[in-house]
Order: sequence, then structure tokens, then C-alpha cells
Amino acid sequence: MKFCFKIAFLLFVIPTVLLGQDETPIGPSGPVAQRPNARFVIKVNAGIPKPITSNMFRKCFNGFYDAGISFNLRTIGNVYFGIGYQNIFFKNNAYLKAKYFNASIPYDTRMLADCPFVTFSYDRFIKERAYVSYSINYGYIISRYTSVNNDTSAANLPIVSKEFTAQYIKPEVSFNFIDKENPWVSFSVSLAYTTLIYKFDPKAPRFNHFEDIQKRSNRYYMSWLTVGFGVNVLLGRSKE
Repeated sequence: MKFCFKIAFLLFVIPTVLLGQDETPIGPSGPVAQRPNARFVIKVNAGIPKPITSNMFRKCFNGFYDAGISFNLRTIGNVYFGIGYQNIFFKNNAYLKAKYFNASIPYDTRMLADCPFVTFSYDRFIKERAYVSYSINYGYIISRYTSVNNDTSAANLPIVSKEFTAQYIKPEVSFNFIDKENPWVSFSVSLAYTTLIYKFDPKAPRFNHFEDIQKRSNRYYMSWLTVGFGVNVLLGRSKE
């Protein structure tokens, strides 16, 4: 839990301090009014996930992409409620190889996941055409391991399913910049931390026979940090 608080501090407290505590930020032409943002926002983003915990999961896999889309409706002020979908792809680390006599064959095991979610977010303007979005996503991951080498050594027994499902939580902060030429579009840079309510099982991808993996701790849930970029479509945006 201490680790979760550290990540929450990184994502939410530090940006708030950097932006200042004043509820009315100062722009080039004076105070920036906290006007309503768009009535409806479509967010599309993609990034590269970096495994953080468990240590066993981090030793086994590295992130290839984490991409998603969400549809968000403004409710009160600049508070949004939305629904969305994420697609996630991890690939095993290159050091994992199958040894047959004098030959060494690389693994090509992948973790693919579909993730529907609901999201709550809040937009805060810091400049005339720039705002910060704080959001929290809650969803359900439907994951599967593919291209698995079906090792049946004692360490991988009893055989477990190559699929798993779990709930997940994803706090995120993004910095958004509205295009001058197209004020109904904004571009974003984001930082997010995803935690699955699920502990990694090395038997599922058939990795438990690797000695280097057996030595790693597996006390915490699977989690990863994603740095990404995105495009937002701002529909029904208030006039400036």
C-alpha cells in the first residue's frame, strides 16, 4: 500500500504543486478563468508500459504498447464521467530461451489483454489553451498468454490456464494543449499507473522452470507505469 501512495503522490500531488495552489492561474493576458471545457470529449491515447511490480512479472515481461479510447461527458463544472476500452501488449524479455542440447531457442510468449473501463476525470486550465486532466479509471482486464512454449516440467505443474481476468485501477494525469488552428482538438502527454488486483502466476505462461524467475519476489500485485501521448476531440466546447 505504501507503494500505491508513492505513485499517487507522483501523479497528483507533484503536478498540483508545480502548477501552484492558486485557483486562478495567470496566463499571458492575465488570470486564466476556469471556464467549462468541452461538453463531450473523445480521448485516444497510446504509450509504452513499463512493469513495476511484481518483481517476478517485471523479470518475465516488458511492455510493447498500451492503447485506449474513451468517451467522456461533462457533468458538474469540469468533472467528467466516461466509458472506454484499452488494449495491452506485453512480450517476454529476450533473455528467456529454451535450451535443447547445444541449441538455444528464444521464446516469443506474449500477454495480450482487452480492458473495458469506466473513468472519472477533472480538467483544470493552467493557460488560455492548456489544461491538466486528473483521472481515475476502474476496469476489468481480460488477458491471455499466446505463443506459449508448453513446458511440462515439475516446476510448471499443476497446469494452470493461460487466461486470467481481474479488476484494475489506473490513476492518470495528462497535460493537454489546444490546437490554435483547430480549437476542437487538443494534444496530450500523460503519465499513468495501472494496478491489477491480481498476482502474477509464472505457471500460466510456463515460465516457472527458469531459476532466475523463481528467485524473484511476487508479493505485490502486477502493475506498470505508462508514459503516453494522445489526441482529444472536444465537442461542444464553450467559446473563448
